Amino acid sequence: MKKIAIIGAGVMGKKHAQAIQKHPETVLVAVCDPFSEALAQEYQVPNFQDLDTLLKEVQPDGMIIANPNRFHVSTAIQCMQAGVPSLLEKPLALNTEEALYLIEQQQHYQVPILVGHHRRHNKIIQQAHELIQKGTLGQINTFNALWSVYKPDSYFDIEWHRKSGAGVLAINLVHDLDLMRYLNGEIESVQAMLSYRNRQLEVEDSISILVRFKNGALGSLTASDAAVSPWGWDQNSEENKMSFATSPDQNCYFISGTQGALSVPNLEYWNYPNETAKSWATPLIKNKLEPNKEDDVYISQLSHFLEVINGTIQPISSPEDAIKNIQLLECIEKAAKEQRTVHLKSLSGLAQSA
Repeated sequence: MKKIAIIGAGVMGKKHAQAIQKHPETVLVAVCDPFSEALAQEYQVPNFQDLDTLLKEVQPDGMIIANPNRFHVSTAIQCMQAGVPSLLEKPLALNTEEALYLIEQQQHYQVPILVGHHRRHNKIIQQAHELIQKGTLGQINTFNALWSVYKPDSYFDIEWHRKSGAGVLAINLVHDLDLMRYLNGEIESVQAMLSYRNRQLEVEDSISILVRFKNGALGSLTASDAAVSPWGWDQNSEENKMSFATSPDQNCYFISGTQGALSVPNLEYWNYPNETAKSWATPLIKNKLEPNKEDDVYISQLSHFLEVINGTIQPISSPEDAIKNIQLLECIEKAAKEQRTVHLKSLSGLAQSA
């Protein structure tokens, strides 16, 4: 039984506490939150005002870091200094420079960090990943993604939801961009357009992104939080039933290659019949995998974290991997602002012009 502690008792802290309680191999031993003892009281564990005291007195096997984004890097470093592996909620850091500093510190302390890009742990994504890796689609040519919902007016009553950096790109699309990378490899350049038309706020409400993958494939991601639609991972996968009205008969990712095409999350895929010439005049055969919607994605993520703690597996989303999502967001913002193609540099660099 692994002893797990949580810092940050907000929405994500509560989700992790529920997963820890349900998991047969974990026990919640402490919470650190200087503003609320409610979560600790609910699970009948001690609440600490500061992390150093918790680390010294409780000595957990692993730490869930779910405090405000600006504290992510400093908190992860504190955990590494104490020799405690962490599951660090996204974003890894506020920007690439800060993320590079965290990676430098991890190389020094050699304590593992799993970054909480939880969708990678969804069994549907694992099924899609396996199908693509087997070559069922051949060489991927296009990857098109959709995410559209209508956020209620009350959502913007919270001041920071109206401020730059809290728009649909950073809050929502980081997950879709991460899955595009996970399923089809790294992205080398981007173009983007933003729209503020619907609400006239500081944050964008709609965005259109074009990407070129390093393997030569092209992709698009179109999204809005001011549009009525049934399309989006949250609605279609039923991963987050408590927060989203679901539309499980729809798909949000459409991937096509030289041998076939795949729609996700319903996992329908199309190929030509064996020994038939490929032609637009030849009828396609429709196949389907049954999507695995049974497992709780946060419990699956926690199981992976236990393996990371034990040293039996490398994190599916490491800091070296997660920094590329931060860099990608920065490049998209730059591309939209300057209306040009922006290329991603190597891990140690930032964006440069085309």
